[in-house]
Amino acid sequence: MKHYIFLFLLLLITAFQTFAGNLGKRLIQGVVIDEHGRPISGATITTSYSKERGATGSDGKFTINVADKGTLYISCVGYEKQAVRISNQKSLTIKMTSSNILLPEVTVTSVLKKNMKFVFEPSELEVIKEQLLLKTRYRVPEQRFHKDSRMIIQPFLVNFSRNKRTSFTPMVYDGVNYDILVRRGHSCGDPEEQKYFSKFAQVVDGFDSSQLITYTDTCQMDDVNDRYATEVYIKIKTFCEDEYQDTLTIARGIIYPMRFFDFNAASFDLDDSYAPRQQALNFNEKGEMHLRFRPSEYKIFETDGRNGFELNKFRKLLNDIHRDSTKKLTYFSITGYASPEGSYKMNEKLSSKRVKSALEAILKKIPDSSKSASQARFESEGIVVPWDTIYAAMLRDSLIKESAELKMLLRRARGNHDEVSWASRRLKCYPLIRDKYLPRFRRVEYNYEYTEYRTLNFNEIDEIYCHNPSNLTASEFWRYIRGHADSSTEEVERLMREALKYHPDLMIAANNLSALLNREHRADTTLLLPFLRDDAPIEIKVNHIVALLQKRNFEEANRLSQTLPRIEKTRAVLAIADAMNGRYAEAYEYFADTNSINKAILLLSLRRNQEAWDFLKELPDSSAEVDYVRAITANRLNDINTAILYLHKALAQKPELRKIMEIDGDILDLKDFIE
Repeated sequence: MKHYIFLFLLLLITAFQTFAGNLGKRLIQGVVIDEHGRPISGATITTSYSKERGATGSDGKFTINVADKGTLYISCVGYEKQAVRISNQKSLTIKMTSSNILLPEVTVTSVLKKNMKFVFEPSELEVIKEQLLLKTRYRVPEQRFHKDSRMIIQPFLVNFSRNKRTSFTPMVYDGVNYDILVRRGHSCGDPEEQKYFSKFAQVVDGFDSSQLITYTDTCQMDDVNDRYATEVYIKIKTFCEDEYQDTLTIARGIIYPMRFFDFNAASFDLDDSYAPRQQALNFNEKGEMHLRFRPSEYKIFETDGRNGFELNKFRKLLNDIHRDSTKKLTYFSITGYASPEGSYKMNEKLSSKRVKSALEAILKKIPDSSKSASQARFESEGIVVPWDTIYAAMLRDSLIKESAELKMLLRRARGNHDEVSWASRRLKCYPLIRDKYLPRFRRVEYNYEYTEYRTLNFNEIDEIYCHNPSNLTASEFWRYIRGHADSSTEEVERLMREALKYHPDLMIAANNLSALLNREHRADTTLLLPFLRDDAPIEIKVNHIVALLQKRNFEEANRLSQTLPRIEKTRAVLAIADAMNGRYAEAYEYFADTNSINKAILLLSLRRNQEAWDFLKELPDSSAEVDYVRAITANRLNDINTAILYLHKALAQKPELRKIMEIDGDILDLKDFIE
């Protein structure tokens, strides 16, 4: 009897403990997002006071049993850990902050025994055009997977520079029994997560732990200079229970030796045959001719006063312009002004005849061949000065009373020139007008224009540049740049940009600046756009294609390269286009016969590491970039000491290469030795 009472009490206590344990738990749902509101998949959820564990799906959602007034702990690679106190919430939205700490190359958080670990071989994240190619191999511990399980292996691309995570295609394996349950409609946990991963599921009986499984996939790249890592989230669930979760970092950085590709082979300067010719300078000269005419006569006599001197002066002027091959007369005119006194028509006719006579006298002694060769316009005109002009001159001289007298006459005559001419003689101020003002307006003026192709010497160009660069013609500005060709690269770049500021159509400056920037790996794809015509020089198209390739605009570069003729000058750029588009074997056909870093880089891209090393040992170039590539090659061949030696040499020559070392998957494992 006592034995039965003891069993009854034991069952009662067990039932009470079970009831009490379940009484303090409840189901809670939530979603985990980043600071930009994007769902975070693969985040691990644990609770206080229990061994409950959960993980977020591809949509960032999770479901977990929690104790009342307990705490949820959320962790994910690349984010700061979170702790959330639970009260009466039924659902949660948890925002995680990105961590700035880069993970070590391989971090294994698994708690499995040694013979039960997931093993990933050294993995690579390689750049192919604008894609990142993940290549890895792994082993699955057979003790962890059985017929009732689903195993999810989800790789992620983590961009630390942009706090961004992108999913690769997951690997999902369903045991045969688990597959039967799924096909029967069995569902537990997050239905959306199960539906998503079921699209990738493969049904298997099991795994041989010695078997290596190969995985490759591509992912869109944001920027080749960003800091990347590759993580793998692993989850094994048996029916509705999450049996195992783990997160591994299998690769850091990206494999991209093409970043050191030398574009000098396909960047061409234009020679000075494309330099602008000196522009014609236009000159205009005006002045007064000191000629005298006899009263009422229109013919000019060279014996009167200075007439002969004046006429010979202009004959010599015109002959000098004709004899100077850099000058060309375009226009010559004489204008005669007659005072308003007398009949308007008579004055106009007499004035016109006088200046025409003067022009004929000048041209009379100039050979007809000279006049026809110049193709200049020769004109003469007679003008009668109006009485209003006399009035305005008197007013400027502050002759208030006298000018008012003339103004009254102008008003009475209502603009009739001849009436004013005859009536003005009766004005009290007429003697003043006759003796002072009428002679002032009897004159002959000349005006001639010519062009000159003048070539300034370097001192003159320097002087103009120092005073005001905008006063230099395109030709003179280019001569100024050529005169400073031995200056630093920075100064030459500055001068060419300044020349394009004042002369945007200076093609030779735009092209040679583009070539300079290409060689410096600082391509500018806007410089040559105004000059990309069908008849543009080959150099223009080649340099623009190289700039597009550097900026990873492969589609436009390929389109433009189709317009190039296949000649010796275009072989290099077409080979570079092949290389930048991942067609390494085709590109190597051209660079195999060269003695440049490009040959070694293509061999590395083709995984012909030993050949690359043999070539680099004989290459006389010891620049920072070549030493860095030597370090990559030695490291691939597991010659760590030699790799460190060359990496030190490269960084000593060019410390800015350290920024590349921080993101270079070929070198990152040497970082600790360098520091």
